[in-house]
Amino acid sequence: MRICRLSLYLTGALLALPCPILAAPDASGATLQQAVESAWRRAPAARTLEARQDEVLAARDSARSWLAANPALGVSRRSDRGASERGQRESEISIGSSFWLPGQKSAREALAARGGEEVAAHIGATRLAVAGVVRNRLWEAAAAQVGLQEKQDHLHHLEGLADEVERRVKAGDLARSDALLARQEVLAARVEVTQARTAHTEALARYRSTTGFASLPALEPEALHDTGASANPRLAAAQASEQRAHAALRLAAATRRAPPTVELALRREEERLLRAPVDSIGVRLQIPLGSAARNRGAEAQARTAIATAAAEAAEIQADADAGIEIARERLANARAALGAASERATALHEHTALFEKAFRAGERGLADLLRSRALTHEADVAVAQQQVALGLAHALLNQALGILP
Repeated sequence: MRICRLSLYLTGALLALPCPILAAPDASGATLQQAVESAWRRAPAARTLEARQDEVLAARDSARSWLAANPALGVSRRSDRGASERGQRESEISIGSSFWLPGQKSAREALAARGGEEVAAHIGATRLAVAGVVRNRLWEAAAAQVGLQEKQDHLHHLEGLADEVERRVKAGDLARSDALLARQEVLAARVEVTQARTAHTEALARYRSTTGFASLPALEPEALHDTGASANPRLAAAQASEQRAHAALRLAAATRRAPPTVELALRREEERLLRAPVDSIGVRLQIPLGSAARNRGAEAQARTAIATAAAEAAEIQADADAGIEIARERLANARAALGAASERATALHEHTALFEKAFRAGERGLADLLRSRALTHEADVAVAQQQVALGLAHALLNQALGILP
């Protein structure tokens, strides 16, 4: 979520909400890490990747076997009945299978290993993506929560001012028009409270649908881990896909020739003139003749996968570098904006305090006081907004660096 969107939720926030309130603990005791873990368990993509892990284990078990196909059992029987008087009979039982050549077996094992690494890398990338969604929705809900609290606080102050104006009108110190002006400010503030409550409810519902938690964790800025190096899981996933494609190409090249077949046969020959049957054992070896055309399609497909994965890795690397620079700049700007907003709010609070004294002394009108309070309110909103923006900037930098909560 972009920082500029926070203003939609914090237009009416006040500095009356102190910074420690931003760090109020979650009633459920959940942390950001627990929220991300819960979101991961609820993510459909996570279930798909976990199912692919079973495929990887099955592929590894299959690659360890020397058998290229399941063994086949054969039975045959021949007789000269009706064609000869010799009474010849021949029975044969055979068992055979195809066996991978050493280079073919090692290529299959390498492909299975690269497939496991690819799935593991994609799990890491998907976890980071889930963490990014949680981080955005957390600080979106935090902005809405702070906005609602500030709107409620602003309404409370206006109601107190309206009560004071009403007492002074009854005492004859102020005109009835001042009471009506104060009353309309209260009504306008109540409308803003209802709008802020709706925004907070919607933002919290989005956070709950993602994580399953009904309340937010402690709204503290994440600890930064900016060491200057990035271990982006998305880049690791693209590189793992490229390595798997290379392994698939090597396997396609190694299996241009089908695996040889070995068959063992036990034969018994019987004839009327022979006193005893004759048993023999036979071995048959078939070596297919290969050609480059056999796996041309598979090799071309693997080369396409290599080119695609390499291009994706280069794009992800460029995006990651740009994202880190943007996140660092965003963090620096958020810190500077918070400092400037805090100084402005301090000055305007002092300004309003002087106007309140002048109003009570009859030296300033209600309109002047309301305008001063409005300016102070805007300054307080800016501080609350930048406090949330700073927390979001911390989260976005860690996200850009590929750091999980």
